[in-house]
Amino acid sequence: MKKWILLTTALFSLVLLLPVHTAADTLDTAIGIKAGTPGLGVELTMGLLPNLNLRAGLNGFQYSSSMEVNSIDYDFDLNLLNLPLLIDWHILESGFRITGGMVLNGNEIDLVSNVDGELVIINNKAYPSDQVGTISGTMGFNDLTPYLGIGWGNAVGENKRFSIGLDLGIMFQGGPQASLSAAGPLGSNPGFQEDLDAEARAIEKDTSKYDFYPVIALGINMRFF
Repeated sequence: MKKWILLTTALFSLVLLLPVHTAADTLDTAIGIKAGTPGLGVELTMGLLPNLNLRAGLNGFQYSSSMEVNSIDYDFDLNLLNLPLLIDWHILESGFRITGGMVLNGNEIDLVSNVDGELVIINNKAYPSDQVGTISGTMGFNDLTPYLGIGWGNAVGENKRFSIGLDLGIMFQGGPQASLSAAGPLGSNPGFQEDLDAEARAIEKDTSKYDFYPVIALGINMRFF
């Protein structure tokens, strides 16, 4: 996760620095804050043409919950971290827009088992809980994710300082890729690891709904004059 924080911070800082010398001349740059399903974030909007804008952002958030897969309870942390680079096409130069682009996707899920009992069932086989120990793992997604959506609001299209923007769309982030490991003595057993890999595939199947990540976000923008 640290590498994504460093990478996205560096890239977004670079994007922020690019328009500093031109904003006073072009009057087509705005910065905003937003909140929604991608997390909490900041966003930069630059006007390219009267009805075409470029947007770059940085979003992040963490959410904790639990789930059960194949009779094993897992506590999980959903770590959201993404950097979208988008093009907005404003139909007839209106507030309504069609948006497309790519997202540098650092979203991932950290898993930790919560085993209760003397035996734990993994890949339809019973193992002593004290020999398995704590099961931990991660679930990741495609690093580069296409985005398609619609929205309302043009941060640089109106002659006013502040504006509101709404985004509705989908990140096509692909199926989750899960990996698991066990902290107990069986963790180094090749046969047990095969069963643990099968458990990881079951988790991928149960979380396949995350292939398409819905985006609903509302933001407030400030235009530079």
